[in-house]
Amino acid sequence: MFTFQLINFGNYLVKSITRIKIMKHLNIILLMLFCAFYIQAQDEEEVADTIVTPSNNIPILTLSETELEDENEFENVSGLLTASRDVFSNAAAFNFGVARFRIRGYDNNTTDIFVNGANMSDLETGSTYWSSWGGLNDVFRNQETSLGLSPSNFAFGGINGSTNIDIGASSQRKQRRIAYASSNRSYMHRIMGVYTPKLKNDWFLTLSGSRRWAQEGYIEGTFYDAYSYFLGVEKKFGNQSLALNIMGAPNKRGTGSAAIQEMYDIAGTNYYNPNWGYQNGKKRNARVSNTHQPIGILQHKWDIKNDLNLSTSLSFQAGRNGKTRLDWTDARDPRPDYYRYLPSYVEDPATAQQLWNAMANDENLRQVDWAYMYNANKFEELTSIENANGIDGNTVTGLRAKYVVQETRYDKKRADFNMVLNKVYNDNITINAGGFYRWQQTHNHAVLNDLLGADFFVDIDRFTERDFPDDPFALQNDINNPNRIVNEGDSYGYSYNANIQKAGIWVQQQLNLDRVDLFASFSGGMTQYWRKGNYRNGRFPENSYGVSEKQNFLDIAAKTGITYKINGRNYLFANAGYMQRPPNYRESYLSPRTRDQVVPGLTSEKIATTEGGYYLKSPYFKARITGYYTQFRDKINTISFYHDALQSFVNYTVTGIDQQHFGLEVAGDVQIVTGLNFIAAAAIGQYTYNDRASAFTTQDNDASVLVENETVYQKNFYIPGTPQQAFTAGLRYNSPKFWFANVNVSFFNEMYLDFNPNRRTASALAPVEYGSEDWTNAVNQERLDSQMTMDLFGGKSWRINRDYFIYLTVGVSNVLNNRNFITGGFEQLRFDDEGVVNRFPNRYYYAYGINYFAQVAFRF
Repeated sequence: MFTFQLINFGNYLVKSITRIKIMKHLNIILLMLFCAFYIQAQDEEEVADTIVTPSNNIPILTLSETELEDENEFENVSGLLTASRDVFSNAAAFNFGVARFRIRGYDNNTTDIFVNGANMSDLETGSTYWSSWGGLNDVFRNQETSLGLSPSNFAFGGINGSTNIDIGASSQRKQRRIAYASSNRSYMHRIMGVYTPKLKNDWFLTLSGSRRWAQEGYIEGTFYDAYSYFLGVEKKFGNQSLALNIMGAPNKRGTGSAAIQEMYDIAGTNYYNPNWGYQNGKKRNARVSNTHQPIGILQHKWDIKNDLNLSTSLSFQAGRNGKTRLDWTDARDPRPDYYRYLPSYVEDPATAQQLWNAMANDENLRQVDWAYMYNANKFEELTSIENANGIDGNTVTGLRAKYVVQETRYDKKRADFNMVLNKVYNDNITINAGGFYRWQQTHNHAVLNDLLGADFFVDIDRFTERDFPDDPFALQNDINNPNRIVNEGDSYGYSYNANIQKAGIWVQQQLNLDRVDLFASFSGGMTQYWRKGNYRNGRFPENSYGVSEKQNFLDIAAKTGITYKINGRNYLFANAGYMQRPPNYRESYLSPRTRDQVVPGLTSEKIATTEGGYYLKSPYFKARITGYYTQFRDKINTISFYHDALQSFVNYTVTGIDQQHFGLEVAGDVQIVTGLNFIAAAAIGQYTYNDRASAFTTQDNDASVLVENETVYQKNFYIPGTPQQAFTAGLRYNSPKFWFANVNVSFFNEMYLDFNPNRRTASALAPVEYGSEDWTNAVNQERLDSQMTMDLFGGKSWRINRDYFIYLTVGVSNVLNNRNFITGGFEQLRFDDEGVVNRFPNRYYYAYGINYFAQVAFRF
């Protein structure tokens, strides 16, 4: 029914847009949409929440008037083109990344990324993972980008724009290129090559590959081991072409984690990593990411007429995505930074100081103790499992593991079909339209990676074994296979498939007049998803196994805009839009690992946004000033954490999350003298939660509701994970002798830590004295210190004979070696129910100190 309805809708739209008479109606629709969706940001009086009132002041950026030379009048001024070379976007990409800056404070899922016309976003999370083609830089250079709400010829786009990367073999530079890079960041070495020969009979070929590695990265205990490969073949048939591209980027790396400041201070470095420890004299990381999800894309292009073209893309992606972690049962917590092992947990000051000194002087006391876990498994008494717990099961005798290494897996299969039709009716009118169907199935499960010297592991729930000792079935993670013996490589614990399908159509009209450009776009579609359980969980036997009820959502979006062309160099523009999109799959289920229970009152997210500003494009001065205002409504956040009072995991869902984002983006690039430019950019925003939310809490071991519709006092809290304000200024010199140098200074302000919503509820604060220092510490959101960095970048190229080139580029980041730059972090979700606020301190991430990247390339 889902597909049939969409096909009928699509057939009707295709028939409609091919009729010339529709032009009259689209012009009327364009004007109506512009009126309907134009949103003007107004100053509103902020009402402080009863729990906490962070400052709501936002600086106002004042620009002095600049005398611009007069321009000649033209009958028809060319339209304003948006591209990845936008002066603000370049500054944000190259200089703001160290602070985890997000444009306008938006999440990653607000930008649509396409590769050869195929949408690359993950349907389960909505985000795009660039690591899927990491190391293929030379092939992914050709990009077409629309910024913000501006129109796009290849997609409706997100509120933060869209990008299509052209990797077709016919679009690649004909070359043979080999490059070597050295760095002290995540990896230390990189070798990369690309080969695009000249072929006959309209055949095109591209081959590329790379290798990136480091025995240890910038963070101690981390490592990097990655490859990438690419094959592109294309054939042109007159006015048509067919391209096949296959790529992959297998990546295995040891990771770091955020830590509490106490452990950073004990270790004497802000780059302490709790994930590793020595095993037989070698460093071993307990959290290893291992990913390989290759992609195949088939694209057909057809220039039907000079004014009509059709592009069709079909893509498929499949593979593994996993990350290891320690798992244990009936044993002590093996994490070295567990709060009970720290000096801050010890009440006696003298004993606490002794522990501090011991941990500071002995590295082994603050790292993973692999030898202890092996010994705990090795010296465990031989165990016989025979119809254990009073139910039939497996029979085995051997060393039953207390500690194992678990790999959390998200193995997906995704297929995408996308079609785009572009029709130019005359010099003034262009119609863009498209349709798509997307399908994804993600196998979410846990795999036993390493038994750590034991013979087997038993697939029962360690918390349920304690909470339900008299219920033998409740212990089972899978009643269909009770007391299952787990060996290395076996799935255990949980296993379910996330099934998602999404389909829709979009249409856009662009009207280009002498002084005004207008556009209007509309998108409509449907999203459907469901859960298929592979295990029958002992706590939820009725709703854990098999296919669940399907969740259906209507997706609608519209946007419109106008650009006024003052002359060939000065432009004014205003855009507005509205979107309704489904909640992410992972946020929609209370505990998808154990059951198919959805969040009560599950509803779509609504987004209303507007932007407007000024562009200047001249040979010696480029500038952009943009103001924006966006409201998000009915967002959902579902998290799970250990509840100390219940001594069990709970599922904590926050619904009705409303956000407000507004601010300014200002950037300029002015030529001082020939070859020397001054570049500056500023992002001045305020991103806050502008209303209270509601919390719904259930226990993970049963379906009972612990708390329902509890108010979360988060109004006026700041959106975490990105600076609210970022500034950069620098000089760029391009020498006529083929060398260049850049220097930039950047400043970041108004950065806030991610907060625990449970701490902002009346029940959590009940044990804390109102107005006390502990109360203030419990409710206030931590603001991080402002920071400054300096970066250098330069390069030189040489031409040897006629066809040989050598390129050298060197970049040095954080030249001032600022090692106290906290880029983000979070409050721990565990919260002491007795009112001890600092029992579970905040965890922080620090930016790298001085670091470099140097590359030499040879093209022939």
